[in-house]
Amino acid sequence: MITLANAFEVTKQLVGARFRWQHPVYLVHALTARCNARCGFCAWNPEFYDVRDQLSTPAIKRLYTDAREAGFIGLSIWGGEPLLHPDFAEVTDHARELGLITNLVTNGFLLEKHLDAVVRNVDRIGISVDHPSARHDELRRIPGLFDKIVQATRALRKVAPDKKIIFICTLQKANVDRATLREFAELTAELGVVGLFNGLREEAATDSVDAGLDKYAASQSQLADAFAMLQELKRRGYPILNSNTHMSMLAKGPPVYRCHWPKFMLPVEANGDVVDCMHWGTRPIGNLKQTAFPELLKSPRLAELAGAAGEGCHKCVSIHRIEISEVCSGNLEPVRSWTMLRSSRHGAPVSKPAARAGA
Repeated sequence: MITLANAFEVTKQLVGARFRWQHPVYLVHALTARCNARCGFCAWNPEFYDVRDQLSTPAIKRLYTDAREAGFIGLSIWGGEPLLHPDFAEVTDHARELGLITNLVTNGFLLEKHLDAVVRNVDRIGISVDHPSARHDELRRIPGLFDKIVQATRALRKVAPDKKIIFICTLQKANVDRATLREFAELTAELGVVGLFNGLREEAATDSVDAGLDKYAASQSQLADAFAMLQELKRRGYPILNSNTHMSMLAKGPPVYRCHWPKFMLPVEANGDVVDCMHWGTRPIGNLKQTAFPELLKSPRLAELAGAAGEGCHKCVSIHRIEISEVCSGNLEPVRSWTMLRSSRHGAPVSKPAARAGA
């Protein structure tokens, strides 16, 4: 669990990464390329990676050990669907024993099945939820998924009432209307979780690839109205993690910012590729099967991404990239939203939401 000592180390390492850069301090690991969902808007092309080529469990544990010995402080596990990995409990046990602060991103279908390992090893759980009803099942193409998420969330709340849970919503044509957003906010308040809202992700690597997002992407006017609604709901006290900075930037159109994300975060794919975030899936920095992790941390490309090359890119719309970058550029407003996870027990509204009239 996150302790005062951990918090001190996080602060120390982040300051060091920003002003005396040596290498990133937070690992973003796709535990597996396998997934039980078939989301049409998913940013990750399954043809990039052969699911049979993923790292072995001993190699994953070696990666986590090497990262911790190199000074990494945190780990975000995703995929694919990470809970499909047969050794999820073993690798997360190892991460906890190393002292890595661990975040999980999951579609939630198998969450209750793996509840013991998640409660024991994961500090923060992010669950993808794109609609506050069974319409979510259609978007993710998993029958019964929404009910599974609600059931698992209630089970988590019962056995681990202080566990941090975030519902991550990808804004798209199917959910940008005001009624749906209001219903989503009420669902998060009822379940005691925090809502986070992102635009459809189109990474820098998709310059030469047709990501096929037009079928799902909301118009800019729809997004502007959606983020205006979310800002109003946040003002009323609903548990929305997005900063006003992020929501205002996305409401105006494609955001412009100096990207500092590569200074802190290092993505590793399921097959062992250490990712060049500007060429995700197409031009990796190296692969752990051929090069040891400590050697890959010395890559000149990582230094380039932490400098002018990385700061010149602002294509990604991810809340994490934008808010980290804005804080590093001197805008501290997002920090107030980050503290919501600490100041609001169970993730419930900081203040009682106002009446819905006029929304």
